[in-house]
Formats: sequence, C-alpha cells, structure tokens
Amino acid sequence: MRVYLPLSPTDIALFISSKSIQASKLYAPTIKFITDNVGHDEEEIEYMLSLLAATDAMQLVSGNPKIGTLLALEIDSKEIAIEETDSIVLTGELVWDRVECLFTSVLDEEGDIELTWYATQEIEDQLAIIALGNK
Repeated sequence: MRVYLPLSPTDIALFISSKSIQASKLYAPTIKFITDNVGHDEEEIEYMLSLLAATDAMQLVSGNPKIGTLLALEIDSKEIAIEETDSIVLTGELVWDRVECLFTSVLDEEGDIELTWYATQEIEDQLAIIALGNK
C-alpha cells in the first residue's frame, strides 16, 4: 500500500541517518477514503492523498516560498494499527528501506499545490538545495 508522510526537511535528514522513524499519521487509501471517493481510480486516489500530505507538509515550514516535503512509502496492510478516514497509524516504526520517493510541494501563482517528484537517490541532494534556499 502506498502511503504519504509529511515531514520537515530536518526530520527527513534524521530519518535518513537513523534509518527509522516513528510516524503518527500516514495518509493512506483507507476503506473509508476509497468509499467516499468511489468515482476515482487508484491513481486519482493517490494524487488526492499526496495533496493532503502536501498541505500538512507546507504547514511544517515557515519560509517564503513555503516548500513542503513529503515521502511516499510502501507498507504492508498487516502493519496498520489504526485506520482513520484518510490516514493510518502503524504498529511500529517506519524503516528507510520502505521509502519510494520524495515530493516537494509549493503553491503556484493560482494558489494550487504543485508537486515535484524525486527518486530516492536524489533525496539528500534535494534536501541540501532546500536548505540553501531557506538561508
């Protein structure tokens, strides 16, 4: 199952170094979310969830422009402890090996969220670029 985790760039760097993290909320295609969005296909569901996570991610930063960061991860359904409307809580920690990619989010001129995708091997470089931009 693909899930989305909004984190600050600092928290992502800590996740990289420690190789694990405790996550309190992961946006996920829960039964309730899928039922509420029955007219949408899997790709549209994932996009909607990534936008929810991006909105949270942008709340974690104070720069201008606000650049939010979120990770997409793959988890097994047996790892789910609690299922909410649009999110889950896991039974344990997340491990770095589950990370599939990084998204950055910014607001465009119309006020819509624009997501940019980065492969796992690009994450550390992207975090360094974000850090330079926030100085």
